[in-house]
Amino acid sequence: MSESLSALTETRAGLRRALAQLSASRSLWVTLSAFVGSLIIGLALITALGVPMQRAMSTAFDGAFGSVRALSDTLVFMTPRLLVALGALIAIRGGMFNLGGEGQLQMGAIGAMLPFLAFGDLGPALLPFAILSGALCGALWGAIPALLKVWRGVDEIIVTLMMNFIAIYTLKYLVQGPMRPLGSNFNMSAQIPADGVFQPLIEGARLHAGVFLALLIALAVWVMLNHTAFGLKLRASGQSPRFVKLQGQSAAKTVLSSMAISGAVSGLAGTFEVLGVQYRLIDGFSSGLGFEGLAVSFLAGLQPIGAVIVSLYFGAINSAALALQSTFSIPAALADVLGGMPILILAVLSGVMLVKGRPVWNSTL
Repeated sequence: MSESLSALTETRAGLRRALAQLSASRSLWVTLSAFVGSLIIGLALITALGVPMQRAMSTAFDGAFGSVRALSDTLVFMTPRLLVALGALIAIRGGMFNLGGEGQLQMGAIGAMLPFLAFGDLGPALLPFAILSGALCGALWGAIPALLKVWRGVDEIIVTLMMNFIAIYTLKYLVQGPMRPLGSNFNMSAQIPADGVFQPLIEGARLHAGVFLALLIALAVWVMLNHTAFGLKLRASGQSPRFVKLQGQSAAKTVLSSMAISGAVSGLAGTFEVLGVQYRLIDGFSSGLGFEGLAVSFLAGLQPIGAVIVSLYFGAINSAALALQSTFSIPAALADVLGGMPILILAVLSGVMLVKGRPVWNSTL
């Protein structure tokens, strides 16, 4: 029994070391190589489907950036991925591996509906209540693993992963039961009143205020991590919890606060999807946005500004994939291929460099 526990402890320690290495700031050329390689492979796949490369590149660019509507779609696709990435990097910088972004996103979406269900149509006052409620639900969902970690020493990697499924099936239950309008056969809630959601900022486009709020949050996270006493304490806790204890500071308090903030930011991803895109709670609305956001945080080297750039890439390939699908009938799953390819290439490059004993993690993105 003791040998099994020891083996489990060693396995968890190895996983933590691997994640810590991935989360370090990586060489810029390694990251750029991963993205350039993924684009080359994507173009090769498109050519293999019989589409001329020049036309495919032109269609993809126009679909992502070629018009106000295309750029709006790219930014809207970017927003939830960026927010989940920001939430993940806050926790990981503090030494906690928050792999529960998908669950926190789902709880944030549920939280956005609660003021409407509780108080009805409050007019414009409903919007700030919905944003606050979504952030609080995400914060609560993020704080639970931290509390279990501090109180009972439960591994947060396992807890955050399992809580994803609890949140997903909680949402399924709500839209198939208590939140589904009478007489409806669809797994969705009633629509939020128009005064309680983000209004489109440009006629004929999906751009909404949540996009700019997400960019402001990214800036605020960068300032917090690099120019505040809390950010310094957070980074010190992530690098050396023992040092923090020797300084007489509460490591438990830092863990709880970092995970709560992480959950709140990830929860806003679901909140903004409900308030700016769906206008209601829909079963399956996420389609793995939380897991993509987690990948964005690692690809960005856990840098907030890098997360903006990488999430913009993910937003662009989703917009481009839709344009390619409508023009050439190319499967929309191409976006998943182009999203997963940088991760695979980065893992291969990093593994090769580590085997050769060369430094991979030198400069920031």
